[in-house]
Amino acid sequence: MKDLILSMMVSLDGYVARPDGNLDWFRSDGELEAETLALLRDVDAMVFGRVSYLLLAEYWPAAGATAAGATAAAAPGGLTGGERGLELARLMNSIPKIVVSGTLRTAPWGPATIVGEGLAEELTRMKREARRDLVCFAGADLAFTLMSLGLVDQYRLLVHPIVLGTGIPLFHGLEPEQRLELTRTRTFPSGVVLLHYRRDRRAATA
Repeated sequence: MKDLILSMMVSLDGYVARPDGNLDWFRSDGELEAETLALLRDVDAMVFGRVSYLLLAEYWPAAGATAAGATAAAAPGGLTGGERGLELARLMNSIPKIVVSGTLRTAPWGPATIVGEGLAEELTRMKREARRDLVCFAGADLAFTLMSLGLVDQYRLLVHPIVLGTGIPLFHGLEPEQRLELTRTRTFPSGVVLLHYRRDRRAATA
């Protein structure tokens, strides 16, 4: 069975966005961009909530038309334009999407599959049948749901050198307790620190 990776940008105090959803505090650099692209090249599918999916569906289908199309505001990892932007657009448009929604009936930005009821069972089946890992980049609400259901196998946290003080938290109210194993760290020129954790399955079965 393959893993579901939760890849999120967070402030030092654990927020994924300002209270109004603003992401203007995100930082990036060439090494961080390359890291994000490497992850995208090695996944079978991306998991989105309805809001994130519809927002990105308005942008990415046309983004590959120009090297300047992939801008930091819409890109996982704060990716910029140029050759990296073109590759990002190609990957975002070609990688299969799993859209978690109880109301969405069609998903035109594809290839896409809508998952409504039975989320835990469906994602578990998809992980079992996948050739490579799945990744979720966006949506605090979806991230919380996936964590609460015990579906997240790896946490890929890009910690930014800023304390927001308030905002949309990633982990607030999460139960039950989850123990993690630190498997990798990396510091980027922008000051962003990658903390890569895997769920401690020994603790979960103890």
